[in-house]
Formats: sequence, C-alpha cells, structure tokens
Amino acid sequence: MLVQQAQIYFIAKELRPKNRPLNILLLQTSLVTLIFTSALLVTYRPFLACIITLAFFAIFLVVNQAKFKALNEPLVFSDIYLYLQVFTHPRLFLPFLNLPITLTAITIGLIFLYLDIIFEPTLTVSNLITSCIMFGIILILTCLIIKIAKNLNLNFHPAKDMKAFGFFNSLVIYFIQASQKINLDHFKNFLEKQSPYKQPPQSPAEWPNLVVIQSESFFDPRQLSQSIRPEVLSFFDQLRSTSTQNGKLQVPAWGANTLRSEYAFLSGIHNQNLSYYQFNPYQFLQNSPSPSLASYLKSLGYRCICIHPNHAAFFKRDKVFPFMGFDEFIDITGFDSNQTAGPYISDQAVAEKIQNLLKQQADKQPLFIFAITMENHGPLHLEKYTTTDVKDLYCSEPPKQSHDLTVYLKHLKNADRMLLSLTNTLKARAETTWLCWYGDHIPSMPTVYQELNWQDGRSDYLIWNNKITPTPPIKKELSIEQLGLDLLASAGLAVTNKS
Repeated sequence: MLVQQAQIYFIAKELRPKNRPLNILLLQTSLVTLIFTSALLVTYRPFLACIITLAFFAIFLVVNQAKFKALNEPLVFSDIYLYLQVFTHPRLFLPFLNLPITLTAITIGLIFLYLDIIFEPTLTVSNLITSCIMFGIILILTCLIIKIAKNLNLNFHPAKDMKAFGFFNSLVIYFIQASQKINLDHFKNFLEKQSPYKQPPQSPAEWPNLVVIQSESFFDPRQLSQSIRPEVLSFFDQLRSTSTQNGKLQVPAWGANTLRSEYAFLSGIHNQNLSYYQFNPYQFLQNSPSPSLASYLKSLGYRCICIHPNHAAFFKRDKVFPFMGFDEFIDITGFDSNQTAGPYISDQAVAEKIQNLLKQQADKQPLFIFAITMENHGPLHLEKYTTTDVKDLYCSEPPKQSHDLTVYLKHLKNADRMLLSLTNTLKARAETTWLCWYGDHIPSMPTVYQELNWQDGRSDYLIWNNKITPTPPIKKELSIEQLGLDLLASAGLAVTNKS
C-alpha cells in the first residue's frame, strides 16, 4: 500500500506544471476566488466560506486519488456526469474510495463546520448592495474563466494536459470547451463523416444472425500467474481453436469505463479521435442520430436488440441506443431478480435470454443481438470465496494479493460456461449464426497487478460460426473499433466504403 501511495505521489508531482504562464495562474486564482465568493454569498461567514472552498477542492482530490489507484487514470471532466449516478448505484462507485481518508476528511470537515457555526457570527453588512457586489464579482470571474479556458489548446491526453495546465484548471478547460456548441456540432459532424457505417448498404448473399457478447472484464488471466488452473477457460480454448478469427484486443479502458470500448465497437471510430468526448461519448449523444454497426444492420433489414442486465438509464443508454439503431433494449427489468451470481445477474441468465430470442425469431427476420454482461463487474474486493474455490481455481500457491483475482476467476468460469451453453444452442440451430465475443477491459485489480508487475491492458476476442467447418483460425491483434468491421466481413456483410 505504501508503495502504491508513493507511486501516486510521484506521478502527481511529475504532472505539476512548471513555469506556469500568467493566464494559467489567473485561471487558477479566478477559480478559487469564484468558489470562495459563491460560498460567502450564501453563508456570509468568511471562515465557513474558506472551509467550504477547501472541502470542495479536497473532494476532487480524494476522488482523483481513488480513481487513479483503481483505474490507472486521473479524474476527467466527464466523470462529473458519470459519478452523479453514485446516488442510484452506490455499489459501483463508493467502494473504490479510500475509506480511511474519506472518513477522516468527513469527520474533520464536520468538526470545523460545527465549530464555525457556533463561534463565527454572520457579517453585519449582509444587505442588498453587498449581495449585488458579490454577485457581480461572481459574474465577472465566470466570464473571465470562460474566456481564458476557451482559448487554450488541449492535447486530449489527460496526463499531458494536467501537466500543462494543472489538475483543476484541466477539468475546467475540458468542461468549458466540450460544452461549446461549435465543438458539439463539430463532434457530431465528425461522427457522420468518419463513421465506416455511413455508406448505403448492399444486399448480402445470405442473412445470418449476429450475436455479439461484450463480456464484462473478460480477458485471459492465465498470463498473470502459472498458479491459475488452465481449465478456468477450457471452453473458451475449445471455441478459440474452432473460431475463424481470434486474438488480443486493444481497448481504450482499464478496469472500468465500459462505455468507451462499447462505443468504439459500435461506432467503428477510434476512441482517441473523439477529442473532448472520448471519455463519455454517450453524455453528448442523447438527442441526435449516430451511425453505428446497429444502424447499418437495421438498414439491411435486421432487428437490433440490446440485452444488458442493469438499468437501461445507466450511461444514458436508454436515450442513446435508439438513436444508434437499436429497436429494443432488454434491461434488468427483463430478468428474474433471483437469477444472480454474486451481486449481479448471472452470465447464464443472459445466455438464456439470447437463446429465447433466437427461438422466438419471427418471419425469418435476421437478428443482431448485442449483449452486455454484468456478472464479473467489480468491486471484487467486496465479495467472498471459499477454500474450495481456491482449490478449484489454482493448481499451486496463488499470489499473495489474490483476493480480487480469486473472486474474478470464480465468475470467469461462469463466463466460460456461458460460452459452452450458447454455442451448443447455436450448433443445434439450422440458421447460420455468427458469434463475436470480446472483453470490454481488464478487471480492476490494482493490488494484483502491482504484485505481478502487470501492465498489459489488452483483452481477448474471437469470431465464430456455427456452420463453418473448422480450419486453422486467423490470429490477429485488433483495436476494438476494427472488430465490428471484421465481424461483418466474416459474415458476408462487409461495409463497402468509397473514398
């Protein structure tokens, strides 16, 4: 733990700007003054306003530290939108905070707040003129901050931008520039121009079903340690040997941020090319059509269905996915609440939902089913395991920091069984079906990666067909935005873009 904290400290120190220009210093000063003046306008207590200002910035620092530890990434501006979901999904966010630091900070803050309320009187000049002056200062500072932030050039790499502008400045600059209508319009025009799915489709020779499984936190962990039993992914190994294509998958996320990999797969656009919107593209795509793999298949006549055993509103999918071409969204309300493995709906329940949809397939309309599993979602450290699990998952002594890994492997075996169940069903069907399976990111297991010095963030994928006679599969490392295009090409549905 001390090593981890030291690493975070030295990285943070390295990111501190050197020789800050005057406009950057002015931006930082204006930001602090704005928060203080706003607090003073509400409380009319200078010391209390100071406490509120310090608490405001401390919250961001604590959350940044927690995120860096869990996800190997600093806080970015769009996390503000995402973390508002902490009130509806606390289990997905709160456990990653450093509990001792958080409780200590809250306790100290409450003590200072109590003492201030008792001993500090309100200012006696709390009249209309004073309020108007403070309100005017707030307006002037807000305009100044916007003016400075609009004219700064970002690198669109959080670490580089934080080194250039500072942590808080970077958050403000991203937020202001991303909110500008001209940048939003450019973003949507960029998607329309760069999407590989924008060209008019051509009728294929056949209409196979397409089933895509975005398996939560899936990757082959046997690379981590020789102590892991090879059998944890025995069915994945069998399917990989009979697949048409498989390999490592480069994804734009580590430990979380599923939506980045998800959107890259569906859009066919590299995440880094989305500039301001690379961190949470769904936040800015709630009111306008966005070309995607689903919209392309829908234009061919496919019925496009998304399955996700979580609430549809999470990541704003309920608003974004209809604009991306999905006809139906089956969320957690479509599952029996008893179909769980750990705290979430099981992978097997998702497999059964897919199997039922295929059985109910009407009028031979081809189906595109995009399933997003949930079972292996963290926080892993909140779950327990037994000595039997350890014997089943390891062939020798596991790593010292193995708790998260053991819980992960236990669920990973269920993902492997899901593959077996699903492919057995597909083999028995007369209709040709293509299956694409991939991991959205590796799981968040910081202590495991630290102990084993693991720095590879790639996941794994495969493309398989239920009718093709097995031949030696193509081994190919891909970036995730290319995976959907390779799936279409394998299925005879290739996009024919004309440059």
